[in-house]
Amino acid sequence: MISKFFKKVKTMKGIIRPGDSTTHGGVVVQASSDMVIEGKPAALVGDLVSCPIPGHVTNRIIEGSQYMSFKGRDVAVDGCKTACGCALISSMPTVGSD
Repeated sequence: MISKFFKKVKTMKGIIRPGDSTTHGGVVVQASSDMVIEGKPAALVGDLVSCPIPGHVTNRIIEGSQYMSFKGRDVAVDGCKTACGCALISSMPTVGSD
């Protein structure tokens, strides 16, 4: 039952999954949830991204949705930040209406 993961929301940003990119040109390399969205697991706060900017290397997702969580960890969505300061870019569309 997917409804237990979502709080009431009109617009849902795209969920982040492995292979999604970042604004620094990096990529999501880990998704520790077993919540599968269109064949891939959802990334959560604390999961890893790689960053090609010197000194940034592998770092963690530090922001998640205020509307979705999985086993006590927020689900990462489009626009959330990582420890190096980049934003996540979802390959899934934003759905819903304001």
